[in-house]
Amino acid sequence: MGTFLEKNWFKLALGAILIAMIASFAYKLVSNGSNPDERLTAMKAAPSFTLQDLDGKTVTSESMNGKVRLVYFFYSFCPDVCLPTSFLISQVQDELKKKDLLGSKAEILSITVDPVRDTAEVLKAFGNRFESKPIPGGWTFLRGEEAKVHKLAEDFGIMVIKEKDGNFSHSNAILLVDPKGQLRNYYDASNPELDADHIVKDVVTLSKGK
Repeated sequence: MGTFLEKNWFKLALGAILIAMIASFAYKLVSNGSNPDERLTAMKAAPSFTLQDLDGKTVTSESMNGKVRLVYFFYSFCPDVCLPTSFLISQVQDELKKKDLLGSKAEILSITVDPVRDTAEVLKAFGNRFESKPIPGGWTFLRGEEAKVHKLAEDFGIMVIKEKDGNFSHSNAILLVDPKGQLRNYYDASNPELDADHIVKDVVTLSKGK
């Protein structure tokens, strides 16, 4: 028995983490069908951070108080979910811009979990892949020390595990934070029914001080 645990501890730990994350997301997805006021009830204070944008400028969570924030942990070398989810985020950016909320009352933060490979130049090229390119002050890509970013993701409730090939297993979720810095929702970005309108509707609600 001891030998089995020694050989398989990583798989067992990963399985336990995945089960916990699935349970958490399942709870939120059930809540998503409820009354909007209940669905967007404050869950906890979002963790604070100090990171750098692609120009090397320091960005803190406190500097964004007063705005609704959408937070997404990703990396540009991701072989599956990050690209389509970032495309969805680009659509959200479009809609927020049309409603005159982008930058003034709402901001999107994409935080790389792979800062070694995701240099500022790599992330700028990644953002330019989309028809709706990131707008300064509206959709911001952020970098930081790898260990600190992974701890930040964990504090948000996002799983990040570095694989032997250098890629990362991670929860594919977009986080919604209100203007006071309270975490309000997790969106399962792998849910095919999730669209930009759903997210934008919630951002509009929170931007009104709900």
